[in-house]
Amino acid sequence: MLHYEFPPYATNEIGKVTGVNRRELGHGALAEKALYPVIPKDFPFTIRVTSEVLESNGSSSMASACCGSLALMDAGVPISSAVAGVAIGLVTKNNPDKDEIEDYRLLTDILGIEDYNGDMDFKIAGTNKGITALQADIKLPGIPLKIVMEAIQQASVAKKEILQIMTTNVVKTLSDRSSIVMGESVSQSSSNSSP
Repeated sequence: MLHYEFPPYATNEIGKVTGVNRRELGHGALAEKALYPVIPKDFPFTIRVTSEVLESNGSSSMASACCGSLALMDAGVPISSAVAGVAIGLVTKNNPDKDEIEDYRLLTDILGIEDYNGDMDFKIAGTNKGITALQADIKLPGIPLKIVMEAIQQASVAKKEILQIMTTNVVKTLSDRSSIVMGESVSQSSSNSSP
């Protein structure tokens, strides 16, 4: 359903653009899992969403979840709710003697350098009602539950803000569809009479 493409030029690199790599499979699966719960179970058509990342300095999988949701709404797929995603980062100051976190900061919508130098990349996608997909990349041996709960709370606030912007703007674009053919029915007569 969702095809995620992340060519090397998206991060100013050069390389082969053949086949699908592990990153593309993983990020595509995460974005697809974020969208799947809002698609009606009895939807009679096949859906294909393609997300080609042209430039990236942040969470392209969460951008794919947001854009995929907008694309489905724009295409007229009756999804139950818009989906948004955000990546929460973590930067810690550790006490080497006690092997514990002395101080920390949670970062919302992290950049590439914050992901690279940080201790966690926690991707959370969902609707206003809840979470549809999440993935955590953690570089520390463990994170206290308190920090995880704060990260989820911070992501929920950011997700609601993104959803508000998305729903406000998609209503504007969908309001003037009077001149666009959204679907066409063709029927065939059962009689084969010739003139």
